[in-house]
Amino acid sequence: MIVATAGHVDHGKTALVRALTGIETDTLDEEIQRGLSINLGYAYLPATQTANAQHEAIGFIDVPGHRRFINTMISGISGIDMGLLVVAADDGPMPQTAEHIDVLDILGVTRLVVVISKIDRVEPGRVAQVREQLDELIANRRWPEHATFTVSSLSGLGLDALQGYLLSNASSRRRQAGAEGFRLSIDRSFNVNGVGLVVTGTASAGRVRKGDRLQLVPEGKEVRIRHLRANNQDVETAEAGQRVALGLSGKVSLTDMTRGHWLVAPGGLAPTTRLDVRIRLLANAPFSLKHMAPVKCYLGANRCAARLAIIAATASRVEPGGTCLAQLLLESPVSAVWGERFLIRDHAETLILGGGSVLDPQGPKFGKSRPNRVQWLHALEIPDADLAMATLLQGERALNMSRFWRIRNFSVIPDTAALPEDVRVFEREGNRWGVRQSVWSSVASWLQQHIEQWHRDHPQLPGRKRADLQVELDATFDPNLGMAVLESQLRQGHFTLRDGHVSRKGFQPAKSQQALDQWQQLKTCLEKSGPTPPLLSDLLKQTGIPEGAALEALRIGMGQGQLHRLNGNRYALPQQLAAYYQCLTEADTADEAITVGNMKKRFDSGRNLTVEVLEYFDALRLTRREGNVRKLLDRANVAQLLGAGG
Repeated sequence: MIVATAGHVDHGKTALVRALTGIETDTLDEEIQRGLSINLGYAYLPATQTANAQHEAIGFIDVPGHRRFINTMISGISGIDMGLLVVAADDGPMPQTAEHIDVLDILGVTRLVVVISKIDRVEPGRVAQVREQLDELIANRRWPEHATFTVSSLSGLGLDALQGYLLSNASSRRRQAGAEGFRLSIDRSFNVNGVGLVVTGTASAGRVRKGDRLQLVPEGKEVRIRHLRANNQDVETAEAGQRVALGLSGKVSLTDMTRGHWLVAPGGLAPTTRLDVRIRLLANAPFSLKHMAPVKCYLGANRCAARLAIIAATASRVEPGGTCLAQLLLESPVSAVWGERFLIRDHAETLILGGGSVLDPQGPKFGKSRPNRVQWLHALEIPDADLAMATLLQGERALNMSRFWRIRNFSVIPDTAALPEDVRVFEREGNRWGVRQSVWSSVASWLQQHIEQWHRDHPQLPGRKRADLQVELDATFDPNLGMAVLESQLRQGHFTLRDGHVSRKGFQPAKSQQALDQWQQLKTCLEKSGPTPPLLSDLLKQTGIPEGAALEALRIGMGQGQLHRLNGNRYALPQQLAAYYQCLTEADTADEAITVGNMKKRFDSGRNLTVEVLEYFDALRLTRREGNVRKLLDRANVAQLLGAGG
């Protein structure tokens, strides 16, 4: 369990951690000389076994309380299990106290313990007064029930009760690492003699093992874990909710490591500069925020300048105490996943304004306020992933389920994911999609009617051009869904795709007398060419037929099985190909290698034509190329293949 201190400067946070653990967290010379925490400090209570319970180790993050180091404080609070709010009995609540309560609230810290320190300096009545002030300050926050302890770090009064409470909470903690990818926001980096480069942070998701490879984000460099420590002990594995130190190897150096960078499992989301979020301003925020207002964003240990683009709001501002959907446009890329908490301050970094949680870590550049986009974001606000996915699948659009789970930090869809019964799953461009069966069926029905109508309107054409059909599908339906249905219908044989045209199975275009006559002209020209089929350009010159009409006429020949299309520039008659194939069999019988050079001599043709014929035989599976030599394959239906047009 990770516990972070919070509270005004000089209210005894560091002394309290030292009294609980025996560890001094102020390690810098300046901190020791001034008695003022500047950097994050760490201490641990080791795991213990008692007669009644097994107590998990407790890690303490001692954060600086001085206003000048609020950035460091924010990075230390991110990803913790419990906040330890320390208030000196003599001073009582101070401005920094309220500010730190705001930070704990905004960052979603679910458990809070209030500690009134330095009680040896005041009368009991003063302690009661401070308790009342704190209860009033915390009222209407996310901790309606919180424990309060009164202690003296010097005399030890009240420390046993506080430590017992913390240990009992640690034993009841059940934050298990799931199948999510590992994530750690780096808050410190340094070199250690004999170990090398070391980074530290609080693991916020997943599990990692010694020897694993991780990605440094946003640099994209790969590192390997050579050494691993969790809760101040050498370990083989570490998981979410632990303070972790990782000794790294790879093509990285200390200059590559900056506070706020992330170490993540390979295959996760790419760094982003657009976060779609739900944001809330504090009720005591001194001013509203307008659309595109400049702010500073804090996510994990990262701080970044940003602009706040309001999404789908009736007004162009979000008022104090108000909430809205928004997109944070960041000046530099960050790593983020669904559910991560963030905090915003004004651009000058003098005031904490509010914060919220990430919904989609890869927001779009355009169309962020379109109705279907807003619907997507509202669904992502549902905490339960299966319920959120089921909500999205209720619509008329297909859902990219792979991306839905990647947003939630899963590289693959978990086996435990539950799908509604009426959902059809399909693969498209490396992703798994889902859509209601009724929506899939409606697209299939539209396709059938569309192709039938096309044949009625254009009986002489071979079908609808696939490229044109795709444009119409994309305009009418979800683009990925329309093409997925078309490809499924083609695989099932409901439609035929030939020469880039989609037609109903068994459809034959009506042939005009002119086209039939032109085919006969072209066929005669091919027959006169002897064993060497001419180029299409030569056919057009010899017959005088326009290219478009000639192509339609040639399709008639192919449809009748009287013509082969070697490529876009050359067509051949069955008897011409049969003669070439005979040359191959003769070479094979004579144990002569079937190479381009040898066949060029036997064909008595140029190199280009020889290559075209051999490649066409490869496509018909009459031959198989092995380097520069081709092997003749056994085919009982050679005559059928060559005589029926393939």
